[in-house]
Amino acid sequence: MKVTGIIAECNPLHEGHEYLIREAKARTQADYVIAAMSGDYVQRGAPSILSREERAAALLSKGVDLVVELPLYVSCSGADYFARGAVALLDSLGVVTDLVFGSESGDLEALRAAAEKLGEEDESYRASLREGLRNGLSFPQARAAAAGEAVPVSPNDLLGTEYLRALNASGSEIRPHAVLRTKSRSASEIRAQMLENREDSDPFLCRDDFSDLLLHALCGAESAEHLCRYLDVSEGLAGRILRELPSYSTFSGFCEAVKSRNYTYTRISRAMLHILLGMTSHTMERFDRSCGLCGWIRPIGFQRSAAPLLTAIASDCSVPFLDKLSRAEQLLPGELYAILEEEVRAEFLYDLMAARRSKNAGSHAVTAFRKPLIIA
Repeated sequence: MKVTGIIAECNPLHEGHEYLIREAKARTQADYVIAAMSGDYVQRGAPSILSREERAAALLSKGVDLVVELPLYVSCSGADYFARGAVALLDSLGVVTDLVFGSESGDLEALRAAAEKLGEEDESYRASLREGLRNGLSFPQARAAAAGEAVPVSPNDLLGTEYLRALNASGSEIRPHAVLRTKSRSASEIRAQMLENREDSDPFLCRDDFSDLLLHALCGAESAEHLCRYLDVSEGLAGRILRELPSYSTFSGFCEAVKSRNYTYTRISRAMLHILLGMTSHTMERFDRSCGLCGWIRPIGFQRSAAPLLTAIASDCSVPFLDKLSRAEQLLPGELYAILEEEVRAEFLYDLMAARRSKNAGSHAVTAFRKPLIIA
């Protein structure tokens, strides 16, 4: 059985995703395609514009056989954690033979060389990286400079490099394939248009729908030291947050106010989201140490025709496959179940905010334990 994995936010689905799915099937002659998809919060530090269920249904409608959810601590983290967690998830399924990802260059060998270069990090590299960051370079730019320009800075090539690095580090037998990205409307362009045209009944969410919640969380911080507990919040960033807090207006406006030469908008937005959701560095370290960023797998939906794939996963999956979330407390050790509960609370918050936005009669949030799987 050939099973190909793709990793996507699908925020929302667009022509590039459809092309990637078609290419994944054609290049690998896959019997099945599995999508590891971000949940309700995404890597750029924002709520997804559409719910996990809507985005999973869109992927299933375009030929994906199974959609599984990236854990919260993976889906809204930087490239390193995101890539390692996604690769660990696909590997843990026990059936994935190939990984196909989009790339600005489409040059797998160049990306392999970059991944190997990053795998050879030494003190000289780390010192050069710190110097670049101090001089105002973004992290991708500073890393490329420290590695002698061997590392790409374009978003998908950078992420592809991290996928390859994660495959190498884990000793995975999954075969990687880089697909040259096609020219199409970007997800950011589509999101901008959706938000510009959204009506009161549309549940489309953005950062600023969470502005009051973020302000409440920030005002609850007793000190810069308190803020430093949260993932991606350094001492310097914590100081900037507290200095700018009196001028707070909105989530996005505050990110602009805090942004500086050393802190990109995306980095700040991720930090703000982590503060809002209560995501701490300590929990991330425990999640990484205890299970390598993959302690369970949560399916969102599947094709009826994928029954043989699900049977194979049931036999070969190395972590609990939570097709029934109600079984999670019995299947997971207490430490991991507590992290899963954190994810479920964040999901409920998203659903609650979407329900409040839609203002439709009867619209309400449903706890994750009561959500049925999507079957196409």
